[in-house]
Formats: sequence, structure tokens, C-alpha cells
Amino acid sequence: MDFSAIPIKKPFDARHILLDYFYTIIISALIALFITIVGISKPFLPNLVMSLSFGVSICTLIILLFRLFNPQQVKTLPIVLIMATGVVGGMIIGSQAGPFILLHFFSIVIDARDGQYLKTIVMALVFGGTVSYFFYSRAQLKSVGEAAEKERFNRLASEKAVLEYSLKLLQAQIEPHFLFNTLSNILSLIDTEPTKGKSMLIDLIRYLRTSLSRTLPDATTLDQEMETIKAYLNIQKIRLGDRLIFTIDVPDTLTQYPLPPMLLQPLVENAVKHGIEPGIEGGEIRIIASEESKYLRIEVVDTGLGFSSFNASGVGIANVKERIKLIYNEKGRFFLEENKPHGVKAVIEVPKVDL
Repeated sequence: MDFSAIPIKKPFDARHILLDYFYTIIISALIALFITIVGISKPFLPNLVMSLSFGVSICTLIILLFRLFNPQQVKTLPIVLIMATGVVGGMIIGSQAGPFILLHFFSIVIDARDGQYLKTIVMALVFGGTVSYFFYSRAQLKSVGEAAEKERFNRLASEKAVLEYSLKLLQAQIEPHFLFNTLSNILSLIDTEPTKGKSMLIDLIRYLRTSLSRTLPDATTLDQEMETIKAYLNIQKIRLGDRLIFTIDVPDTLTQYPLPPMLLQPLVENAVKHGIEPGIEGGEIRIIASEESKYLRIEVVDTGLGFSSFNASGVGIANVKERIKLIYNEKGRFFLEENKPHGVKAVIEVPKVDL
């Protein structure tokens, strides 16, 4: 394979910048929700405005600094210095912009002597700075310049390495539709069912922590993968209610077997999106792990609409097939079959050996 022919994403394209703002706004809103639900500060609107002020200010300043100083000149101006300057400067700007917006647009005055609200501001500073640093550094460190990216790809020795590297870039992607639906449900539950709202928020944070990580290892354990999937299904369960039933059956003897990260997630998402959610009556998802001789067998079974709506040709399914082929060669396999009387069964069989 000619690695030099692989297209490299150029830094600072419009889509890249919009994604930076999108992630910053989403996490800032989550912070405000968390602060409100746990009772650190009850008024949601001031929490939201302050959190957004910090997050957007930090993100904007970092973007401007990277435009001013070419990222390819990393030797003369370290990226860490740019990030630190952006975070500190953004905190200062946000601490002034938030109270200004609250006063002039919502007639809300922040009393600096209010110790409880001071805790809110401090928490927003810490989390806002950390989250903004995480997202933007994740994006920029992946694209520090065309030359740096080509050099990285040229060091890859096989198609398997290329696929695993691409996966690490894709693991940070969260579907906007899923995020917006989840946030909308959390907002609706804050006043009516705060316990469910808090539970949903905790599961979303757990899911984001894994999915947005840019340092996922080459292999995790089956137990760790099931924790992420359980968080995802808990969110969908609250959203879909009685229309979704799910069970996870993994014997204790199999929990520590190694597994490529995010291998099962596309199968579960397909089962929800294309099997259960479109149906009026919903359905059930069962995840079953078992061992057969020297193989680990994992089934994702749903009682949804079946192949008529299942996205068998989607990017997620194609990625699962390709990864199994390249990681395990002919020793691993993936296939789909009908789950009678209705639904789809996705099956993965891989050898019980270290990756």
C-alpha cells in the first residue's frame, strides 16, 4: 500500500472548526445540567450561560492562536504553550462575558459574595477549561500539519496498522442525533423525574468518557466493552421506555478475554436504530457471550424489524468486518443471519488468544 497517497485532512477547515464548537457547546451544556441536578446551584440558566461563556471563550481563543501561529512550527512554539495560553485567557474572558450576558440579556446579577454560586463558577472554570483543552487538543494533535501526518502514515508497516490508526480517529466521533436526543430527554426529565434525569446523565458521561478518548488501547477486555454498551443501552432504555428491553449475558469466566475496542458498539447501535426504534412495538436486544472450543462467540440478537431495515451495508458494519479480517486473518469471522420469527442476529467469533 502506498501510504503517501492517503489523503490528509488539512488543519483549520470550516468543518473542523464547527465540530470544535459543537463538542464544546455539548459538554458545556452537560456541565450546567450536572451542576443543576446535583444541587450545587439550582438555577439552570445562569449555570448554562456561565459554562458556555467559559467553553466558547476558550475554544475561540485557541482557534485564533492556532491561526496566528502555524501548527507546523511546533518546534519553535510548542502546542502545549498555545493550549495553556488559550485555556487561561479563555477563562479570564469567560469570567467577564458570562456575568455581562446574564445582566444585560436576562437581568440576572451575580453576587460575588454568594459562596454557593462561587462554587459553581469555580467548577465551571475547572471543567470548562479541562473539557475545552481535551477536545481541541484531540483535534489539533491529530492534524498538526500535512507534513507531520504524512510522516506518521509512512511509518505504518501494514494494512492492519492503518486500519487501527483510522479507528483511533473514528473512536472520538459521537453521532449528533444521539447526543441531541439524549440531552433533550435529560432536559425534559429534570423537573418531572430528576432521578431518571440524573441516571441518564451519569450514563451519558460514562459513554462519552470512553467514546471520546483519543488514547484507547489496542485491546480492552470483554467486561470493559460491556460496560460501555450497558451505558449506551441504559440511555436508550430511558428514552424508549417499555419499547426497549435488553439483557447482557456474559459468564464471569469470559469477562477478562481481550477484545478490540469498539468492536461490538456498531452492532448494538444498528440493532437499536434500525431494528427496535423504527417499530411501534419496539423489541428486545440480547447480548450473549459464550465459548466454543478455542473460540469466543458473541451474539447481538434483536427482535426488531429484521433485514428490511437493518443497515447491513453501513460504515459501522463494514468496519467490523474489515477489522476482524485484518486482526484475526482467517481465524475470526463475522456474519449476520435472520432471527426468527423476526429480527436480526449478528455473530462474532474470534480466537481466545491475546491480540
